[in-house]
Amino acid sequence: MAGAVNERSERTSSVRSSASESPRTRPSREVEVWGVLNVTPDSFSDGGLCMDPEAALSRARAMLDEGADVIDVGGASSRPRGATYGEGALAVVVDEELRRVVPVIASIVRAAPGAIVSIDTTSGAVAEAAIEVGARIVNDVSMGRDPSLVDACARSGAELVLMHTRLDGRVDGATTGYRDVVSEVIDELGRAVERAVELGVRRERVWIDPGLGFAKTATQSMTLLAATTALVATGQRVLVGASRKSFLAVSGVDEGERVPEPTARLGASLAAATLAALAGAHAVRVHDVRDTRQAVRVARRARAMSEVGRAEVAR
Repeated sequence: MAGAVNERSERTSSVRSSASESPRTRPSREVEVWGVLNVTPDSFSDGGLCMDPEAALSRARAMLDEGADVIDVGGASSRPRGATYGEGALAVVVDEELRRVVPVIASIVRAAPGAIVSIDTTSGAVAEAAIEVGARIVNDVSMGRDPSLVDACARSGAELVLMHTRLDGRVDGATTGYRDVVSEVIDELGRAVERAVELGVRRERVWIDPGLGFAKTATQSMTLLAATTALVATGQRVLVGASRKSFLAVSGVDEGERVPEPTARLGASLAAATLAALAGAHAVRVHDVRDTRQAVRVARRARAMSEVGRAEVAR
């Protein structure tokens, strides 16, 4: 028993060292690009493409070559219930989620030792296992619903993304009744951040995500995207995940036009990433890494030049 405790203590200490050594050295004017790697059969855009571990590793390597700053690995689709996705994603038991993601994360870390890997999960058990094999970030679309997930981040030093949602993310009258979607989302995220800090996660390691498409209508998601500056003003780092989502498809067509399929939403996705970058978002989570990286770099550098120009005029 004592040997098991010591082994566990040593492993936790090792994980804490690895996770806490995830410095964000990118200049503040740059935007991180997080590449989506879904190891799922039913994700809304790319389900089934990377179920094989070798295919997943190949996709991760390709995104790193394209300039991804983080590889965000998910083993359970979070597709919300509502008019767009019907009954939403199928529930995945923890053992199956572990079987999907742990070997993939371990193989990425082995193949690309400098890569930063995020685990996209709502499960504390999955978060802890992912951290143990090298994940440095936990991307939680349940906004900290599982205290053991938050605790895993606190003990290991892993960064924590808290994505805004209500209930299970469904899009219906029970979740979308906002009076002021921007202020209410910021308030609810703020309370989630405080809970995480109380549980031991260092405030500077907590990110917030407005949860576009989760518990929000298309109009509410667009409103939040347009209000990214308000999220940035909270002082927490902001991750925006709009890539290929249905609210972009709906917003990008005129009445009567056919809504494009997820893989045909690159233009709308780049527009959303550019808007987020110009508003000061610290990272965007995307499917198309190379194109997005170009778009956000141009956007932020143009913004920087504009700020320099205004400063010169002021002098």
